[in-house]
Amino acid sequence: MHRRGLAAALATLIALAAPAQSPQNPTAPAADARPELRQFTNLNRSFHIDVPAGWRQLAPNEALRLAELPGCPEDLRVAQPRMFYAVGPVDRWLASDFAGPWLYVVEQGNEWYVEDDFAEKLAARWRERGEVTGVRYDLADVRAGKVGPAGHAVRFAVRTSQKASERATRSLDVYAPAGGQQFTLSLTCWADDYERQVPEFERWLQTLAFARTSRGEQSLGERMWTPIVVGGLVALVLLVLYKHTRGKR
Repeated sequence: MHRRGLAAALATLIALAAPAQSPQNPTAPAADARPELRQFTNLNRSFHIDVPAGWRQLAPNEALRLAELPGCPEDLRVAQPRMFYAVGPVDRWLASDFAGPWLYVVEQGNEWYVEDDFAEKLAARWRERGEVTGVRYDLADVRAGKVGPAGHAVRFAVRTSQKASERATRSLDVYAPAGGQQFTLSLTCWADDYERQVPEFERWLQTLAFARTSRGEQSLGERMWTPIVVGGLVALVLLVLYKHTRGKR
């Protein structure tokens, strides 16, 4: 028994003295510490994405209340359902707790035509917006990619936003055309917390799916088809009216 007790004690000492193994990605949260996800679907039901449980869409009246709170991020101060809005822990925001990430969505009516100079035009658009809003926008890592189980083609950009002396935010912007619309999904957090949040952002984007695929760039024949069809219908209506008028004479 004495020998067994001595061996057990030595084994315990060796285990305590062994150096702890560092994780492969020290910035990523442990798997069991990651928040549980729930599916968010927009009001138009044109896309869905998994986000932390308990998140919901910010209502316009709630955005007005948040705008009066000190330290409120620019994204959370205005909301218009079906057009531009934030998704996140709204009840925490109303309690003046703005820690952690959120999702900001912009829905537009027409798909963008992406040209070779997309990065330059995107940066110019943000500069123009900054001149109006007083916010400085810096873009980096503009690139093509795919999201979701269907591999939906998108454009990515990392955007840092800061207004005067306010705290800077950083966003992973996802520009996604789908079903004749253009969607911008900005996965956003405070700039100094961005690197730690990137693995979570990537986890959410693995679930992003759209109700309809992108229409893509139209060919010359497709662009001509609509006016040809409309012109034919107009001609047919005029012909019927002409015959009807002559019949009355």
